[in-house]
Amino acid sequence: MKNVLRTLVYDKQVSLTLADTTEMVRTGMRLHDLSTCSAAVFGRALSVMTFMSVCLKGERGEISLSTKSDGLGGEIAVSGNRNLYLRGFISSTNVAGGADENSQKACFGETGSLTIIRDDGYSRPFVGACAYPENADVDSAFEEYFRISEQLPTRIKTTVEFNENGELVFAGIAVLQPLPFADEVTLEKVFNADMVALLQAIKMDGVQKTAEENFDCSADVWEIRGAMYKCNCSRKYLGGVLVSLGEEQMREIIREDGAVRVHCHYCNTDYEFTDEDADKLFPKH
Repeated sequence: MKNVLRTLVYDKQVSLTLADTTEMVRTGMRLHDLSTCSAAVFGRALSVMTFMSVCLKGERGEISLSTKSDGLGGEIAVSGNRNLYLRGFISSTNVAGGADENSQKACFGETGSLTIIRDDGYSRPFVGACAYPENADVDSAFEEYFRISEQLPTRIKTTVEFNENGELVFAGIAVLQPLPFADEVTLEKVFNADMVALLQAIKMDGVQKTAEENFDCSADVWEIRGAMYKCNCSRKYLGGVLVSLGEEQMREIIREDGAVRVHCHYCNTDYEFTDEDADKLFPKH
């Protein structure tokens, strides 16, 4: 499903990104068995990282987020790549409370920082960080990051919505990011844009119709793509990691613990490697 749109608006002076991240958040919520509050905060971070992933330039580009805070949710980590495969976790999966603003702020934290590592595949990765602004939520923390670390004034609005039964019904993001040459009139338009209305339009009509009906978009600069929650772990990949560990050390762990056990935090999957697996990884010639 093509659920992410990126284009230029306001006389090509502003980058617009719209995304319906409902299925991605639903997948993450299921994999990690998240409470409503944990899912709301994690889902908003996942949505922002979807935007940051679509901005990657290199075909092998990757980006990652980590947060440290006094929030009830603990650490949040999300990574994505140019293929728009996203994955992540929140340390405390069962934070009490609903999706209301106060509960989410308690989960996200009042004091903290976020760190972004972006690798466009060209040279050494870029590392940026910022402290949470006062009275922070996910959106304002990322807006602060763009202001401090990338000197780009950016409007970010995310939402994760549930019905009365606690079922996820919609998640999405709308972003307006003025380019460096944007004039004052354009900046005022960005500042006054109704971001909440854009999100509700995405919920009702999808990303393409929302862009067409709310902006004068140029088709030649449209990019419409599909993003999904997808972890890159596998038995084959982890087997390669264990080969690099060496047979002697792997066999020693198996003797002591019965198996080499690996847990992937991103998709909440457990892997177990026994002597039989070691025989396949280290065949005798």
